[in-house]
Amino acid sequence: MRKCPGNRSKLLRLGLAGAALLAGVAPAVAGDLTFTPLLTLSEEYNDNVFEVAHGKKSDFITRVQPGAALRYGSRFLTGDASYNFDYHYYARGTRDEEKNHYATLHGSAEIVENFFFLEVSDTLSRVSLDVTRDVTAESLFANQSDQNTAVVSPYLLWRLGEKETLKTGYRFRDTSYWGSPAISKRENQGFADLSVEASPKLSFSAGYRFATVATDIVDYDQHDLNGGFRYEYADKSFLFGGIGNSWQNFSDSRDVSNLFWNAGISKDFGQLTATVQTRVVFTEDPLAISTKENNYEASLEKTLENGAWGGAVGYSKYTDTGTMAPDRKKAYVSGFLRQELAPRLSSSLVLLLDKVSRRDAADYAYHLSGTAGLNYAFNDDFSASLSYSYIDYRRDWESSADARATNRLILALKKLF
Repeated sequence: MRKCPGNRSKLLRLGLAGAALLAGVAPAVAGDLTFTPLLTLSEEYNDNVFEVAHGKKSDFITRVQPGAALRYGSRFLTGDASYNFDYHYYARGTRDEEKNHYATLHGSAEIVENFFFLEVSDTLSRVSLDVTRDVTAESLFANQSDQNTAVVSPYLLWRLGEKETLKTGYRFRDTSYWGSPAISKRENQGFADLSVEASPKLSFSAGYRFATVATDIVDYDQHDLNGGFRYEYADKSFLFGGIGNSWQNFSDSRDVSNLFWNAGISKDFGQLTATVQTRVVFTEDPLAISTKENNYEASLEKTLENGAWGGAVGYSKYTDTGTMAPDRKKAYVSGFLRQELAPRLSSSLVLLLDKVSRRDAADYAYHLSGTAGLNYAFNDDFSASLSYSYIDYRRDWESSADARATNRLILALKKLF
């Protein structure tokens, strides 16, 4: 596997270069600048640190998370930046101390008024290596990787008429991983997006993209052509649809073609919103060169006087576009409840049940997770929270044999300065 030396420092330099570019424009325009330091302290009891079925080890985990957020806004320039340092200490020594970094940068500049724009972003975070399940909320380290995604995009906005606009530009995206077998990707993309507002309630769109993508394993070119519409058939209720095709030419002489779409309907009944949607998208899969996801989902969300509840049921199929083999399927149901119990006290409940079918039958097919929490807001931007999570992985839903069960209890204090 071919790796790119110095990739981490290269991306950090890219983010700093983008920040410096936007900072160079900032003195020329007056705007609002805010700086907000923050500190989060938490203590966790975990009865299965390594998430195993047998030989469980428990530990008390102390987390210290100092950070800061910076925001700037003016007529021609906006920018947001944040950084958080995340320190983990395991009282019983089940793992060595850990130091993680989280950072985000996003900025946009209007170089030529109403015509020439520049957007830059850089994100450093922890992500799940399994595209079918986001495990970052369940574990501090298992099946995860550091991911750094940097984007630079200059573009032109052509106003073809009173209600027609054409956006043309270039986008460079570098997605890098380290400390894992994940596949880094570097993409150079040219794009053109046309939007037409036929009426206040009906709009049409069309687009074309050409990209050259270099990965740690193989390179490829990709052409995407698409069109779609969006119609507001009632107040806050929408019917939308779009379809397109993607052609990929791999450097090892493979050529593939994939249809993609996004269609659905959303209905606002007042305090209740219902949505049915189907889509095919190319999703970022850390362990694959190119992955297509077919998704079908129905969801409900109801607003309460002092909270909200909702749920979703769906099905996804994942396909490696290089081999055109559908290697993973997932069916899932989820629900949430948020409720304000008192003027400063709120509660939450989140439930998720899914089944993932893979090529390897030895993997855990069934996954159940539930988190209940309380949050109390004191004065002076100080808050305290208490949460309990239960995570259960099973090979057979009707049997707990060889099941991987984990209980987590977390007390956290957060202060904004």
